[in-house]
Amino acid sequence: MTRFGSRIFWCFVTAAMIFSVISAAFPTKAEAITFTPNFTISSEAAVMINLDKDVTVYEKNPNKKMYPASLTKIMTALIVLDNVEDLDNTVYEAPLVVFDELYGQGASSVGIERGEEVTVTDLMYSLLLKSACESAGILAYHVGGESISNFVDMMNEKAKEIGCTGTHFVNPHGLYDPDQYTNAADMALIAQYAVENYPKFVEIATATEYDMQPTNYHEAGWAHIYHTNSMLNRSSSYYYQYAKGIKTGTLDESGRNLITMGSRDGNNYLLVTMGSPMYDADGNAVYLHYEDHKNLYEWAFENFEYKQLLQAGIEITELQVKFGESSDFVRLVTADNYSCMWLSTVDTNRLKETINVDPSLLNDDGTVTAPVAKGQKFGTYTLTLSGEEICTVDLVAQDDVTLSALAYNFDKAKQFTSSIWFKAALIITAVLVILYIIIVAASKKKRKKYRRVKKRRKF
Repeated sequence: MTRFGSRIFWCFVTAAMIFSVISAAFPTKAEAITFTPNFTISSEAAVMINLDKDVTVYEKNPNKKMYPASLTKIMTALIVLDNVEDLDNTVYEAPLVVFDELYGQGASSVGIERGEEVTVTDLMYSLLLKSACESAGILAYHVGGESISNFVDMMNEKAKEIGCTGTHFVNPHGLYDPDQYTNAADMALIAQYAVENYPKFVEIATATEYDMQPTNYHEAGWAHIYHTNSMLNRSSSYYYQYAKGIKTGTLDESGRNLITMGSRDGNNYLLVTMGSPMYDADGNAVYLHYEDHKNLYEWAFENFEYKQLLQAGIEITELQVKFGESSDFVRLVTADNYSCMWLSTVDTNRLKETINVDPSLLNDDGTVTAPVAKGQKFGTYTLTLSGEEICTVDLVAQDDVTLSALAYNFDKAKQFTSSIWFKAALIITAVLVILYIIIVAASKKKRKKYRRVKKRRKF
């Protein structure tokens, strides 16, 4: 009977030693924050990108539907550069269909005539500097296989390839059409793509002037053209020495659009503004888009710096560890560095930190159970400014914490001895022991009595 009770006890202990461990994982990093300048931007929409770090530092209505006007010609140029290898020695004849389309629309022109034979190089310079609409049509007609509509299809395919989601073209020159639209974010994508992937585009679009070469209709020196961006003209009151290129675009329906690059002290920016007003309240022409560009560049050059906000391995918090062999806690540290373009006038002490530990990895008392592996993710660490998320990095274990088998097994045994099952087992065992004692005692008494009876009979 004693052997039977012992077997019951160890069965319960063995069952109590069985357990399981659960793990999980979650969030990611955030996009860089954008800042707002302390002056008014007249343009309806704008996007400013630091080209060195590929970070947007300012935006205003970036996804608002706008009309591109002659900014369209940037995409026209890219399609030409994709399809024409030798710009200097490729000559296109100006077809009648191009002039028929432009007739009576007041389109900007360099003066090319029907039947004139012009090199692609000259067509590209007149397209991007003079904003010549006939140059756009001539290029589109020939590159599109004598079909301007085919060329426009190529423009729309290229826009999708670049990543534009709010852009649609119906012509290569940008004259108004309600179905030709874009937004500042898409135009920034197109312009940045052009700058980073087409050296020839940059060469042409940042030139300040150009001499058109002789043709079958014109002699040498027939046209000396200047960039339509007055910020490049030293004699203009809008001249800005740090500005380069790229393209203007103006229609009554679109307002004044402008894309430029700005460089100073090794800092390089791309700026898109759209929808700056054409006239003031008195009906006088205004050119506030130039002021927008100059003001935004000065703001960026004077105030932005590339700043490290987080360093990998910085201790943020710690967690208590159950059954640790070498330690009863683990430090949680940042997994990555984080740096971004930061406005120097904004004090980093204003940053608010949020610690998020995955509750599924914790015990009910807020502890974790060993073993813990170095680098194991337990949550995230987030920095915000005025409610806007700046960055989120993982929180990971700084060191390994091994499992103490002795401590673990002792705890499990302790848990078992305080459980209802253990108490039940003790009661059952006690009852069985008592029954056993009673039975043994009764058996002994019976045997003793039997011996006495037997002894009497014997006498």
